[in-house]
Amino acid sequence: MKTGITKTKTAARSPKRSGSPEGVSQTKILDFASKIDVMQFMDYRDFLAKLYESLKTTRKSYSYAKFSSAIGLSESNVIWQVLTHRRDLSEASAEKMSESLKFSFEKKKHFLLLVKHNNSRNPTIREACMNDLIQLRSRFLNDESQEQTLEYYEEWYNPVLREMIGLDDFQNDPDWINDRLFMKITPKRIEKSMLLLQKLELICFDSDRKRLVLTDKQVFPDRKVKALASIRYHQKACEIARESVTAVASHRRDLNVLTLCASEKSILAMKEIIHEAGRKLMEMERNEMDKEHLYQINLQVFSLTK
Repeated sequence: MKTGITKTKTAARSPKRSGSPEGVSQTKILDFASKIDVMQFMDYRDFLAKLYESLKTTRKSYSYAKFSSAIGLSESNVIWQVLTHRRDLSEASAEKMSESLKFSFEKKKHFLLLVKHNNSRNPTIREACMNDLIQLRSRFLNDESQEQTLEYYEEWYNPVLREMIGLDDFQNDPDWINDRLFMKITPKRIEKSMLLLQKLELICFDSDRKRLVLTDKQVFPDRKVKALASIRYHQKACEIARESVTAVASHRRDLNVLTLCASEKSILAMKEIIHEAGRKLMEMERNEMDKEHLYQINLQVFSLTK
């Protein structure tokens, strides 16, 4: 009688790769994260989406679950839910993510402020976060002119006072300025604004005319402050537009609001119409001989649905 010998086969297992799963190492993740400067973003979702898409180019099978695990969260679809606005990223998760991606002190603070600002629906909290973001960005600017540029866009009245100087009868006197404005500015703020405009070389004193005049220089924020400056300026412009509904006489304003359905293709055509209208209005101003009043014209289009 033969005795059968049972052989047990042991499946050979390949050694586990170090770092992040699916062949995307933690070193590579940190490398990509360092090249995508989080401080250039004003929405934390945009940063995370950019980082994910960059990593996915290295391995097509890279998943949201693996990405979530690699940046300090659970291996789940949590990041997909965040990026598709099904849920917000909690501040605790943002802390973990900052540690995992080894953010510097200023990048971590910027990222956490973005999370708090983007998630909040409270105008007071959002305004406080925006002010903190501006102060943070200002502290890490090495270029004085860009600090001044950010300061220029921080207050609604800086561009307004600049353009007021172009009025034929302008007087550099706080009482005269406030007498012409619907929304008043304190003399101290007027003085500070005038100094800033001169530092930016947007205005200068004309010895022949014995008054301040406009220069041909324009303000062009560089990439370090462009996003923040743009958002701040448009926020302030919208605040003035809101106030104008009750503060400005009806014969001095014309407010139209359209709510309509459109395709992506149609909206591109509408944007071009708006841009063309803006160009024509600027051309009209250049050819204007009698500059009697100062107006603000807002041309806006934004999505109400996701």
